[in-house]
Amino acid sequence: MATSSFNKDFTLNIKKAVESFERIISTPNKSIKIDKSLVSAEKEQRGEQKLKQILSR
Repeated sequence: MATSSFNKDFTLNIKKAVESFERIISTPNKSIKIDKSLVSAEKEQRGEQKLKQILSR
């Protein structure tokens, strides 16, 4: 499996990059509403079983 490292240090060295970064930071996150009534207990249990099966490999 290939791995890569991520360097958290970055430099905004051009005006366009600074403006773009400011726009991203100042834009509020849109919260996503999840309709929990769509998930039955049976579907939730089946999903848990699938996840356990995938992670046990």
